[in-house]
Amino acid sequence: MKKGFAIERRGEILQFINRKGRVTVEELVKKFGASGATIRRDLETLEREDLIKRAHGGALSKSRVSFEPDYFEEKEKFVSEKERIGKEASKLVEEKEVIFLEASTTVLHLARNIKEKRNLTVITNSLDIAREMDKRGINLILTGGILRRKTRALIGPLAEISLAQIRVDKAFVGISAIEISQGITAPTLEEAQTKRKINEIAHKIVALTDHSKFGKRNFASVAPINSINILITDKGVPEETKKEIEKMGVEVRVV
Repeated sequence: MKKGFAIERRGEILQFINRKGRVTVEELVKKFGASGATIRRDLETLEREDLIKRAHGGALSKSRVSFEPDYFEEKEKFVSEKERIGKEASKLVEEKEVIFLEASTTVLHLARNIKEKRNLTVITNSLDIAREMDKRGINLILTGGILRRKTRALIGPLAEISLAQIRVDKAFVGISAIEISQGITAPTLEEAQTKRKINEIAHKIVALTDHSKFGKRNFASVAPINSINILITDKGVPEETKKEIEKMGVEVRVV
């Protein structure tokens, strides 16, 4: 099987495990029509990516309700996928725009791909993105706020007060968890509130996320999926999920 099909199958397996909580290899063989050896290799890959926990004869979900991820661990995951997503998102950035780049390991890759665009104003709540933009000489504004060291994000009332004063052409945001029935969620109430304020100030919202965030839910609700205008992800997202999101009026780009 081609690599792309294998990645998509693993994405579908992950969603199936997350829905059921616990599954057996036999169930997966029957549902996906793959051999036991293939399914076990898929489960090994998903466990290495810290998306599931292997159990005797099957696997357990790790995504019932998750809290704050470790930024530095997230930064090392799915790097090639994030690079492709960031490069695709950079095509949407136009000269003379005012854009918001949210604190996100995937949005950081977008920041690295807008090297030639100088006539921009970039607003961010990310220390790492601010450092990246400062190298480019781009007009840069930081929101201020309380630093969440685990996510390297400035959030909270001070960030929200500054966000309330501005409007941007596009907001490029990250997603830590997205589920068809639950929408977009975040690890903490404070982070969810800041994310909602970012959505309010943008004429267009472009969400960037790798396939591992689908079928997951975090602690705090952010927004329904149809609040997004464009969603950019990688080939690991199941086709069925992509179609469901497109039915909501969201443009989905898979790279």
